[in-house]
Amino acid sequence: MTEPKTADSTANPLDMIQSPLLNRNGLLTFAGVDAVLWVAALMTGSKIAIGIVAVLTIAAIGGLIYVWRMAKKQRKVMALLQGAQASPQARQAAMDQLQAQGGKPDVLNQLALAQLQAQDDPNKALQTLEAIDLAKAPEAVADEVRTFRAQMYLFKNRILEARDLADQIKLSNASSGQSKRMMTAVIAEAWARSGKAPAALDLLTTVEGPSEAGQEQLDLMVSFARVFATFHGGKRERCRKELEGLMRQNMNYLGRFAMPAQGAPFELQKLAQEVLKQHPDMRKMQRAQQQQAFRKVR
Repeated sequence: MTEPKTADSTANPLDMIQSPLLNRNGLLTFAGVDAVLWVAALMTGSKIAIGIVAVLTIAAIGGLIYVWRMAKKQRKVMALLQGAQASPQARQAAMDQLQAQGGKPDVLNQLALAQLQAQDDPNKALQTLEAIDLAKAPEAVADEVRTFRAQMYLFKNRILEARDLADQIKLSNASSGQSKRMMTAVIAEAWARSGKAPAALDLLTTVEGPSEAGQEQLDLMVSFARVFATFHGGKRERCRKELEGLMRQNMNYLGRFAMPAQGAPFELQKLAQEVLKQHPDMRKMQRAQQQQAFRKVR
């Protein structure tokens, strides 16, 4: 049987990192809450209350300034990543620029560097991710790094390492719906492949609707997680339906499960190969191979 290509479901974690406090609704909410606190403090006439609100306001403004700087840095890194997609030379130039930074390593720069390295050398990308000091990174960014690392471990079938990271990820740290979807898919796959299939299935029920336009890779990640969760959960017919759904989108997606080199359990490989045989293109290729073999025999 002709083997399908392996689908790349790697989503860009930098796309997921957003700064919700800096959008219009977030700023209006902050201003409204701060105004209410000031009015309440002034109405009491208490210098202590006014002092407390003043301290809280200063702290909140300091937090907004930090988030604004992070957002500004993120936009700069994203622009660099977008330019890197033009050609292999542009990608190498972007990596050189990220590696040339002075001083102590920057988390966003390292995350961007790993994203670029993953396209040519996944092992080097993992080394970059593993070098990030998560204890010094903002909690939300640290969970994005854990998600990306866990995803890379899953692709390399380093299941226990992926599970360890997945157990540390907090979905409450997701800065957007896309971020939460990516985290959910990675956590669910890690759980499903390490003995927690029922929990993985429950987690996947929280995923609602398709992703936004341009984020179809996230839906693919969720579908892959569902295949592993249904298979390891003993729900073979549901697993078959998930595989058939993937095949209707693109037969190459089944390469993640049908090809022995991808490390899927043998029974899942067989199931994926059975589903693949139903595809019209596979039937045509099989008939062509049979006819060619028949002509050689004659």
